[in-house]
Amino acid sequence: MEPEQSDDEQDRGEEQSFFEEAPELDSLVKRVVDSDGLEAQQVYERYKAILYKYQEQSQLLDAYLEGIVVPLAGLLRKQAVLQQEQGLQRVLNTCRLLNVLVVVRGYKTVVRFFPHEAADLERVVDILEVVKAQQPKDSEEGIALWEAQTMLLLWLSILILIPFDLATVDSSATGARDGSLPYTALVGRILGLCQDYLHHPGGVREMSAVVLGRLLTRPDMGGALAEFLDWVPAALGRVEPLRAPFLLPGVMQALCCVFKMGQRDRLLPFASRAWALSARLAAGTAGDRAAAEVLAGNVLARKLSVKLVTRIGLTFLQPRAAAPWRYVRGGASLDVTLGATASATAAAAAAAAAGEDGDGGEEEEIEIAEEVEEVVEALLGALRDRDTVVRWSGAKGLGQLTGCLPRELGDEVLESVMQLFGPTESDTAWHGGCLALAELARRGLLLPPRLPPLMPVVRAALHYDVRRGPHSIGAHVRDAAAYVCWAFARAYAPELLEGSVTLLASSLLTIACYDREVNCRRAAAAAFQEAVGRLGNFPHGIPLLTIADYFSVGIAQQAYLKVAPQVAALGPEYRTPLAAHLVTVKARHWEKSLRELAARAAAALAPAGPGPYLAGEGGLDVLLPACLNEQLEVRHGAVVMVAELLPALKAAAAADPASNAACWPLSPERASEVASLVPAIDKARLYRGKGGEIMREAVSRLIECCADVQLAMSPQQHAKVLEALDENLRHPQQYIQSGAVAAVRAYARAYLSHDARAAAAFRTKYQDGYLSRLHDPNVAVRRGYSLALGSLPRELLEPVLEEAVEALVDGCVPEEDPDERDVDSRVNCTRGLGLLIATMYGVSSSSGSGGGDADGEAGPSMTAGAAPMDVEPDQPRQQQPDPEAKELLRDKVLPSLQSGLEDYTTDNRGDVGSWVREAAMAVLEPAVRALAAAADDQSREAGAMLSDVAGRAVGLLLRQSVERIGRLREAALRHVRRLLADPLVRPHVPHAAAVAAAVAAASEAAAAGGVSASLEALQRVVVQLLPVAPYTGYLLEGLAASIGGVDNSLAKVASAALLEALACASGAGSVGDGAGAGIAAAADGGAGAGASGSGSGNGLTTAVALAALVSGHFLDIWARHAKSSRMATPLLRTALLLLTKAPGAADALLPRPPPMQAAAAAASSAAGGEADSVSTAPAPAAASSSARGVEGPQSVAESQSRWVDHLVEAARAETRGCGDVARLLEAAALLAHLAVVPPPRAGAAGGACGHYRSSALQGLMVLLCSRYPKVRRHAAEQLYMQLLAMDTASALDSAAAPATSSAATPPPPPLESVSDAACELLLATAWDGDMEAAKAARDALAALVGVAVPKMKAPAASAKAAAASRDENASYQALLDDFARGY
Repeated sequence: MEPEQSDDEQDRGEEQSFFEEAPELDSLVKRVVDSDGLEAQQVYERYKAILYKYQEQSQLLDAYLEGIVVPLAGLLRKQAVLQQEQGLQRVLNTCRLLNVLVVVRGYKTVVRFFPHEAADLERVVDILEVVKAQQPKDSEEGIALWEAQTMLLLWLSILILIPFDLATVDSSATGARDGSLPYTALVGRILGLCQDYLHHPGGVREMSAVVLGRLLTRPDMGGALAEFLDWVPAALGRVEPLRAPFLLPGVMQALCCVFKMGQRDRLLPFASRAWALSARLAAGTAGDRAAAEVLAGNVLARKLSVKLVTRIGLTFLQPRAAAPWRYVRGGASLDVTLGATASATAAAAAAAAAGEDGDGGEEEEIEIAEEVEEVVEALLGALRDRDTVVRWSGAKGLGQLTGCLPRELGDEVLESVMQLFGPTESDTAWHGGCLALAELARRGLLLPPRLPPLMPVVRAALHYDVRRGPHSIGAHVRDAAAYVCWAFARAYAPELLEGSVTLLASSLLTIACYDREVNCRRAAAAAFQEAVGRLGNFPHGIPLLTIADYFSVGIAQQAYLKVAPQVAALGPEYRTPLAAHLVTVKARHWEKSLRELAARAAAALAPAGPGPYLAGEGGLDVLLPACLNEQLEVRHGAVVMVAELLPALKAAAAADPASNAACWPLSPERASEVASLVPAIDKARLYRGKGGEIMREAVSRLIECCADVQLAMSPQQHAKVLEALDENLRHPQQYIQSGAVAAVRAYARAYLSHDARAAAAFRTKYQDGYLSRLHDPNVAVRRGYSLALGSLPRELLEPVLEEAVEALVDGCVPEEDPDERDVDSRVNCTRGLGLLIATMYGVSSSSGSGGGDADGEAGPSMTAGAAPMDVEPDQPRQQQPDPEAKELLRDKVLPSLQSGLEDYTTDNRGDVGSWVREAAMAVLEPAVRALAAAADDQSREAGAMLSDVAGRAVGLLLRQSVERIGRLREAALRHVRRLLADPLVRPHVPHAAAVAAAVAAASEAAAAGGVSASLEALQRVVVQLLPVAPYTGYLLEGLAASIGGVDNSLAKVASAALLEALACASGAGSVGDGAGAGIAAAADGGAGAGASGSGSGNGLTTAVALAALVSGHFLDIWARHAKSSRMATPLLRTALLLLTKAPGAADALLPRPPPMQAAAAAASSAAGGEADSVSTAPAPAAASSSARGVEGPQSVAESQSRWVDHLVEAARAETRGCGDVARLLEAAALLAHLAVVPPPRAGAAGGACGHYRSSALQGLMVLLCSRYPKVRRHAAEQLYMQLLAMDTASALDSAAAPATSSAATPPPPPLESVSDAACELLLATAWDGDMEAAKAARDALAALVGVAVPKMKAPAASAKAAAASRDENASYQALLDDFARGY
């Protein structure tokens, strides 16, 4: 089995290393070119699918681009030059192919392979105008037109760069150019097209901006640029409001392209006009107010505006390769940084820094335009923008602009950036400032003398977190601060950061371990890794990289509880910062779960070194005063952290007494302050108002931890602690009760188990209340005290063991009034029994009775409270309990648990009874093991009792292992496996070897995980254990529930497993561990005389015996669940499955008398000599009994009956008075199949052999007149299909057989002989139509098949009154019932 791959490894595995579809793509391009573009539309989808696969790794296409683009671009040129009407569609299709390449690889790379002959310029403009004028017929053609215009504009952008006057390629330019126009008509056409495209979103706007940028920066287009600058404000002033958000970004992008592509000396005359235009738009002056509003609300426009301002500012400044005053790091490789020349390089760096501190030589005089200051102000303002992309663009622009400024002005820019980190500045200003610092550092514009004052600012940014209402902001600031540290590591020599190494390293590791956001933790880890590699002077750098790497800090729990302690243990420099951050920052965090995680992290950190610090001035001395703080977050975090620190400090002192001697014991003052916390919190009334529930949970945890370390308390403090626990046990919130139960358990074992006086006082004041409150009408009280009672130690439970068991057992019984039932109370009482068993008998389940919701998720009543049951099963057994304790276990506890496994309560949350069943399974296992350990093995009665108990327990668990909920199936198998692993229990389990083999096979299948593995485990259990007689009934009941459930996949697997088990019995002489003999024994001796003869192990005999065994158990299950809303429909579906697909089930003979209806029909037939109305031959009971083909006395034959006779009566009983449409539909299908079951051969035994047929037809007659049209129609359809498939050959044999009836009335015709007429009648009737017509057709059909129409009983007057008074909308349950019936 291959090891599982992590997500990152899977992502790397999906990366491509080469262009594997290159030959296929070449063939597609060749097809298009050879067909002159005719097949472009046919290959488009495949072509697109191939290229879109490489969007994330488009560089792999570079080697093949020329072979793809050149043929397609040549084809496009050919089609554009021809410009035939029939060729326009080919132009569109070819452009679509090129557009896919542009989307994947980018236009800058693709355009290099376009043809750029000057003669094509005018032709491309012509075809562009033609395509623009086309009106699309549908959306697909509209997309093709826009993509074609995008590609034609891209082609035009490369053609516009021809190195000579455009008038030479303009056919309309004759003679001298008109002096009134600064450009030719062709240029005017291009300008008009591009200006119009600027109003549209998408690729055409971007390409038109590129065309304008290249056109307006040509040497001969100065006049056109001036005209364009005049056009911009006019266009923005007259544009429609709905189109302004599209035009403004287009204009900005065009101007950006102009100032990017043009030469400075040609753009400088227009720079002032462009800056004035940009400033006017940003300020929103008169006439541009609409554009300013668009700019304020459009992120893209603001980003392009910042980019434009940057390029205008660079135009004002003289270009320089690099600022002469900037800092340049000496060594750029690890060999230089870490090699022998490192000292020389360091000395040179220090000298350079010293030189920069002084005058640094004279710098060339640079003339600075007035507008530059305004540009810098605009860029500094962009650093405060509300959108990240705008701030990022502003930071890059500021870095570019500063590189062209003198050193004095560069220092002023840095001073302005530093002002962004003021305490009153917003988070966006801090983020923009961090980005600007990183950009300045990367470009060497942040000089080394500036670094020391910046380090506190960077540290503050790394910890930036500002509370805003119910959350906080600052994650983006911390992420940008990590980027600043990354930039510092790359830009500066190690010696320049020597004084800040410890500050940077501790801050980065603190954020990497303890930040709330995963991106911040990973950013800090990446910056730390860069600093270790580039600087080489971080303490313990390389070992720490293997601990706190990018992946290990990805999960918060792992970063807090594993990574941080390892960091503290490895680096002493980091212990105090890590601990201080938890105490001063994370303990006050706004998120409750993070405060609790921080408390656990502090406890995990204590043994790693910071224990004395946490136990002294940095930890408890800070936390204890904060426990009564007015702010909820502060006091809750302090109480929880104090609670978690107490056991951790004691454990740290025990593990290393020399280093952690100051950790424990606490000083008397601190110990007294901790002990007085609970009374002080109660006195301050912090349980009331906002946050009272949170404080109750924290106080419970504090009491539990104080008990764990056995902290000394005064009697008054003990009284307050018990009072607080008593209040928390009554609280309606389940998590508060769970914490209180854990605290009661720890407190009782620490302070009451070994103090008889304290135990007596507790028993007098509280324990009697624990018993009486289990019957409290308040369900919240019952839930809490049931678990608390089971959590008490043995010394307190032993005197009141019988009362405690009876109280918990009574709590497990559902209330008589359905409205008063509380499933959580029953769950907690069941778990309380488990805790009591673990305490009194020394045996517990190794996993707590966790729970879940109706569909398998974690439920409200199964959380932390299950922890007290987490006791290892192999623990030493305690002393033998007295006989009374054994009787309580046998007579009270085990029956209660078995009843809990029958709890199938449902409500609007689903199958909430599954919570009770799961808890009962978890307690049943230790209960059986405890009984086996307490029983006298030498006694035969004890052995028989244990066999009965163990067999029933294993059977109930196996039933759960094949039921609907996967979580319960896995838990049941786990508990069976543990029972069989107990050497005291296994000898008493029937067929233990077979059960162990089946459970092992199922566990092996389930180990793979997933739904399919769980279903395979179910199938293995059924196939191997269904033939084992003691467990057949249990498994069959669970299978019936699964087969008839709503989960279709589970129903299929359960059905296949049942049929496979029956089929395997017919193909094997015996079934594992003597199962075949067990079946025969069960059929012969277990339930009377069987149909399998002597049970010799013959394959056919075993199959017949198993069919009889399954059939008999199935009837018993149906008798127990008759009219059950949960099991009725599943039983009907399972019966139909057995009847139609199970081998031998329809002919199964059962060792039981026939049903009363069949016996009455047989007696009437024998007395009057009448034949069965639908039988093919007379079959008197006496004759049937005497003509059996199996040897045996006649008295045994008379006690046998056919399974189908019982089945038909059970099915009809489910339809009487039933209003469930789904159940009636299943019953109709079953009765229709029963009506055509072939009669037994002549002389077969089984009582009235034709009764099932007549009874089934009578039941169908009733359903054909049901008050539900859907049921009538379905019953007719089912009967029609069965009659149509009926074998009519037996009708001839029936007609040839002589009649033996002596009655005056002739017998009705065989059903086979009237099937055609019955089918015609069924087809001719609209059964879901008028009721009277349906009744008439039903009567005719009954007369045709020879059955009497059952008489319907009139409803009683009281029933009518009740029905009239019942409001169908009176309750939510009524709505659910109506939905279940199909309304």
